[in-house]
Amino acid sequence: MTKLKHEDQHHGHQWGLRVGTEIVASTMIGLGIGFFLDRWLDTRPIFLIIFAIFGLAAGFINLYQLMVIDIRKQAGQRGGSDKP
Repeated sequence: MTKLKHEDQHHGHQWGLRVGTEIVASTMIGLGIGFFLDRWLDTRPIFLIIFAIFGLAAGFINLYQLMVIDIRKQAGQRGGSDKP
């Protein structure tokens, strides 16, 4: 097994933390909005479910955009023209 350079290993740890944070934060925001809308309108749990799905989708969309940016940056460092 090959050893990773320190920069590559550090980059992997950053991505791991970023993925977890993005998904959890967006889902929690969606759950919070849905919870308070359900409380305010007395319509449990319809808004909670809807906004939890919206929050989860927003987290994955944000991660996709970050991944595209990272791929383009790495391709630029290598001198290639990889387009996702």
